[in-house]
Amino acid sequence: MSMHSLISRKATNKIVQLQTNLVEFLKPVIHQGDLFVRRNFGVYGNANIVGNVTVGGNVNVDGTILAKTFLPGQIINVAMLNNTDLYQNPVTINQGATSNIFTISYTPQYPTSYLIIEFQSVYSLGGGGADEAYAYLNVNDDSGHRISQTYQKWTASQGGGDRSGVLFPLIGRYTNTNTSSKVISVDLYNHTDADPITVNSDISTWLKITEIGR
Repeated sequence: MSMHSLISRKATNKIVQLQTNLVEFLKPVIHQGDLFVRRNFGVYGNANIVGNVTVGGNVNVDGTILAKTFLPGQIINVAMLNNTDLYQNPVTINQGATSNIFTISYTPQYPTSYLIIEFQSVYSLGGGGADEAYAYLNVNDDSGHRISQTYQKWTASQGGGDRSGVLFPLIGRYTNTNTSSKVISVDLYNHTDADPITVNSDISTWLKITEIGR
């Protein structure tokens, strides 16, 4: 092929070679194999990659990077909700009663993941006798799951000091198998002789949901 035909041929892509590096493409590049980048790689549009990408430099992306699969333990999404987000009001639970503290819906981002759920709020109880209380963490996925519980015991002594753990923080793990919404709730059971338990709704109130790969 003559030099003239090479120069006059219409190019479908503009390829600029600088020190053996291809630095600019005007049209989308379709490559079915592995792509190895040993310098900086800037993406200003969409990048659909079928094979593996090994990058030795920086990757600068103006858009969003959306992963399709996740390694075990890799963070997929984190939600941090306060008392306003939870629509939680101060609640007083009387002796012998079980009351809901909050109920919230969460939609998993990935069909096979773990939901790590943590809840914290300040609470108080009067009296000085021997008392007990339980807190339960639930995930309702049409069949219902109680995934965690805590327990607190007050002794019948001056000051009514604890001889156990406390109700909050409450933490548990749920095994997710689809992207349907999950209803997360916390209930508290008052097993005292006659003392009400009050759970606050203020800056101490937080629910953290961490979705990770499994």
